[in-house]
Formats: sequence, structure tokens, C-alpha cells
Amino acid sequence: MKGIFFCCVLAIWMTSCKSAKESVSLTGVKWVAESLNGKEIKFKEGGSEVFITLESNDKKVFGRAGCNRFFGVYEQNESQLTFSGMGATKMACPDMDIETSFFKVLEDTKSFIIKNDKLTLKDSNNVIAVFKVQKETPKKE
Repeated sequence: MKGIFFCCVLAIWMTSCKSAKESVSLTGVKWVAESLNGKEIKFKEGGSEVFITLESNDKKVFGRAGCNRFFGVYEQNESQLTFSGMGATKMACPDMDIETSFFKVLEDTKSFIIKNDKLTLKDSNNVIAVFKVQKETPKKE
């Protein structure tokens, strides 16, 4: 009986350790957008993507809004998250509607949730964007 109890405790402990190791940090990873305002992102041209990377040391955010690169700063307090001081390159692209929606999402973000490998950004009431972590180390562009 003690052996069964010990095996159960060991199994629970190993599962909880595995979950902690698999959790993803908000910072230091490349978050690739899957949807904005409930709509799946579909580009007219191949090779485009929307992604963000947040740096923990200096609270900077950078990424690509589809065609144009962007940068700025963020504030995080537990599950609260806001972006400010945003700037971007100004190339004209066929998917400007996606970029406009993305920048509005950053402006409206108030909080976030990370579950498994998904980052969800929320405004005051609703989910406004869903990102998936990309496993490779991000590089500044």
C-alpha cells in the first residue's frame, strides 16, 4: 500500500515539474500572431508575418507588423500589459489592413495570458490577439 501511495506522489511530482519547465516566458521569445480580433491572419503575399518579441532588461518590444518593422516599449505588472512609444518603418504593402489592425491591438492591449505556448492579448473586455511561440531564438531586425 505504501508503495502505491509513493508511486502516485512521485507521478504527481514529476508531472508538476514537467509543466513548470514547459511554461513559456513573455519575454525573450518570438511570438507569431495567429489571429487579430478573432480573425485568422491571411496575407496576400507570402513571406509576411506578424510577430512581437519583448526584451526583459530594458522593457523594449520589437517585431514585424506584416511588412513593416516596429519598435517601442512596454510595461508589465503581473497580468497587466501596455505598449507605448511605438514607431515603425513606412513601406507600402498589400496587407496594410492587417498592419492597421495589429497596431490598434497593441494600442488597446491591457492584459495578457500565457497558456501552453499561446499568448493571448486582451483589451478591457475581450481577446484581441492570439500568438504562438516560435521555438527559435529571436533576432532583432
